[in-house]
Amino acid sequence: MIRQGDVLLERVAAPAGELHRVCDAQGPLRGLEIEGEQTGHAHRLAARVYDTAAGDRLLFVPRPTPMTHEEHAHVQVPAGWWRPVQQREYVGAAVRSRALVD
Repeated sequence: MIRQGDVLLERVAAPAGELHRVCDAQGPLRGLEIEGEQTGHAHRLAARVYDTAAGDRLLFVPRPTPMTHEEHAHVQVPAGWWRPVQQREYVGAAVRSRALVD
């Protein structure tokens, strides 16, 4: 696994099922861009983006490539298949209760 701020990349085996290349108005996506939870700055990684028949989003990184962000050190992502996960800051029940009372 690779983590940069609130983005986690999980290494996965090469998918066996059908894949659909994710496209936008300009054509196939050539990267991942996820806005951070706190500041709106984006995590960026040049990769091919696919959706699986099961509804997962996967990235294929053809060669070692840095994941960048304005507020974090670059993280080198090895070549291969990855599943991106956007993490959220955990706020426990005790903290939420205090916030409602204060």
